[in-house]
Amino acid sequence: MTSITQYTSPILEHYQEIALITREMLAAAQVGDWDGAMVHGQQYCERVERLRQVEYTKPLDEASRTIKYDLLVRILENDAMTRDLALPQLARLGELLGRMKRQQTLLSAYGNQAPDE
Repeated sequence: MTSITQYTSPILEHYQEIALITREMLAAAQVGDWDGAMVHGQQYCERVERLRQVEYTKPLDEASRTIKYDLLVRILENDAMTRDLALPQLARLGELLGRMKRQQTLLSAYGNQAPDE
C-alpha cells in the first residue's frame, strides 16, 4: 500500500479522514458500542457529503490515484465489516419491535375489558 504521507492533496486528505472514521466505526461495532458506531456513522456521512462538494482543480497523478484506490478499498472493507456486525443486531431489534407491537395490539384489544362478574 502506498503511503499518503508522501503525497498530499485536499481530495486525498478527505479520503484519509473517511478511512479513519470508518476504522473507528468498525472498532466501536466490534466491541458492541453501537452508540459510538452510530456517532462515527454520522461523521462518515457528513465527511462523504463534504467530499462531494470538493471541487477537483486538477486530475490526480498515478501515485495519488493509487492512494485513492487503496483508501477506497479500506473504506469499503470497514463499512462492509461494520454492516456484517450490525445485521444480527438489527434483526434482533426488529424481532423485539415486532413483539412489542403484538403486545400493544393485544393490550388494545383485551386490556380495557372488565372481568365478567
